Amino acid sequence: MFDQRSYRLFEEITKHEQITKQELMMQLNLTDRQLMYDLEKVNHALSCNKLPKFDIHHPTIHVDDQLKKLPKANLLLEMHTNPFTISEHDRVYLIYLYTFIRKEPVSNYHFQLLLGVSKNTALTDVKRLKDICKQWSSEFNYTRMDGYHIVGHEMDKRRMAIFSVNHLLSQPLGKEIIVLALKSWGNTEILIKTQQIINTFLKDKGLNLVKSRKAEMIIHLAFINVRNQHMDLLLTEFEKQLLERQSMFNYGKVLAEELFSEGGGNESYYVTIQLLTALQVVTSKDNRPLEVLAGQIVDEFERNTLLPIKQKEFLKQSLFDHLVPAFFRITFGIPLVNTLTETIKAEYTELFQFVERSLAPLTLWTGKDISEAEIGYFTMHFGGFLENTKKLKSDKITALIVCSNGLSSSIMLEAQLKDMFPEVVFCRVNSGDKLEDISTSTYDLVFSTVQVVSVKPVFIVKPLLSLVEKNYLNQSVIKQFPSLSERNFSVDQLMEVIKKHTEIKNENKLFSDLVNLFYSHNQSKGMHKPMLSELLTQETICFTDEVLDWKKAIMEASQPLIQSNKVDKRYVNAMITNVEEVGTYIHIGKGIAIPHARPEDGVNQLGMSFLRTRKPVLLLDQDDHKIDIFICLAAVDSEAHLKALAQLTKILGDKDLLESIKSAETAEQVIEIIKKGEE
Repeated sequence: MFDQRSYRLFEEITKHEQITKQELMMQLNLTDRQLMYDLEKVNHALSCNKLPKFDIHHPTIHVDDQLKKLPKANLLLEMHTNPFTISEHDRVYLIYLYTFIRKEPVSNYHFQLLLGVSKNTALTDVKRLKDICKQWSSEFNYTRMDGYHIVGHEMDKRRMAIFSVNHLLSQPLGKEIIVLALKSWGNTEILIKTQQIINTFLKDKGLNLVKSRKAEMIIHLAFINVRNQHMDLLLTEFEKQLLERQSMFNYGKVLAEELFSEGGGNESYYVTIQLLTALQVVTSKDNRPLEVLAGQIVDEFERNTLLPIKQKEFLKQSLFDHLVPAFFRITFGIPLVNTLTETIKAEYTELFQFVERSLAPLTLWTGKDISEAEIGYFTMHFGGFLENTKKLKSDKITALIVCSNGLSSSIMLEAQLKDMFPEVVFCRVNSGDKLEDISTSTYDLVFSTVQVVSVKPVFIVKPLLSLVEKNYLNQSVIKQFPSLSERNFSVDQLMEVIKKHTEIKNENKLFSDLVNLFYSHNQSKGMHKPMLSELLTQETICFTDEVLDWKKAIMEASQPLIQSNKVDKRYVNAMITNVEEVGTYIHIGKGIAIPHARPEDGVNQLGMSFLRTRKPVLLLDQDDHKIDIFICLAAVDSEAHLKALAQLTKILGDKDLLESIKSAETAEQVIEIIKKGEE
């Protein structure tokens, strides 16, 4: 019998021609014991269905052609593996959806039959669900007359249902679990009917939705149809007017009429929200204020990261396309599930923090907190943009990127691929359907997040690639395009050689470092990102009793950088010119200024310098901008300085630490305070 973990293992193995046990452990975060246990489960299921088993006694697992065809043809679900085992974490969401569309009072016995678990296990799941429901301002109650039922406002109940669906869709066998809830009440045909109505409607109206969002929307509206409780959603007049002003509202009314037998009514608002939060491309005519908001967020990001952004107008426009659906999700409390959030926070820690800070204007506009899932997608958007501004080496090979997961995912995927294959020229395509309209003479290969057909080589990828996936993607691409290879051996081969001659303490870390070394052409990625205390040292921290004007103060503050050849003299002139042309933007408050310019203005090496003036300096001779600490920043790219800058921001935001720095008399005291702030 398959469970979700072993099913995921099967999917992962069959993605590759061959894969090692070590790579599977790293990719799926399994121990050796867990991996072998799950492989035995998979092989048992395959054996029961007279299919070839995996050889688990060899370090490298080869995949039989017959098995590779199973997921593509959806034959795996026809195997005799039901009932499949549902994880403890996912059972609560199935119970919620099952109760959300109940046709009669339900008891704990219903849940036992639904889940195939004991009475006590079902009771434990219900207890966990009760706690989760409270987070969504609703209650999961039981009475003798009504059985288990959900108490609360209709919109809150639906938000929890949306989260349940979206979470399950992110899990192995998630769609099958959702269908199980519908099937239990005999309503699977409504899902098929809803899909047909929505697909026809979108085609007729020429509307393009993000593919994954459309799949979610179809299920959400199918559940509302089955639930058949079209109650008042308690939207405020402001919220209703906001939706009515959208041209999409007219589409929402028509679609609601087609979906619900008793007519659209109040559901027009709900359907409109679903459409707005799933749009692939948005128009500015309905949301001019959000264009302004996009500009404010970009300006805030530039100010927080001290990165003078090139192609700012392009970034504003692309951010606007992402911002509109996000704005309506946040405004109406529509939950977002982002399975990449923890990976993004781990791999882009400082960037995530700066993006979170830069979204302050969005928080003010909506009056709502922004979830980490939303921040994660914004981080992908900014991170992808910063990577894409880097110069390519040549244009010998052209690749199309087909990504229907949304603009931010598309940008991030392109950035990763450019980093891995700097010799390739990339073009993005929003939908696999558009591939047919593109002449095959204009491209050499395709990277796609969905299955597409082309006479040119097609490589199926995820929006955010793991190290194992990068390793195999490189090998697969180089097989087809040997000219892209700068090496004639793989990381796997190198790992085997190292194992023969030495004892490896941490195979996962070694594998990770080798992949970064071999397959990342971005020099700042994988390289050391210094802490603040590594940049601000005794040699770069200075004090002065002189009475200085602002230009001389910047010159004085930058001297340690010039003396160490981290910057040229022209960089100092560029910092001064920026203030003259842009204004007092370098004053970040509390008497602290951070002069900086572009890397190409004369930066040779990453550096920072610190100057404490005993007498305040008037920036641009303005009394409102008294400065007594100048911290010059010389950034080499968009990433290397972010860790130090994040630590500096944290220290300057701490009242006690800032006062200590301002009262310090020596470089040693400043360094001690900085190290304390880094803890």
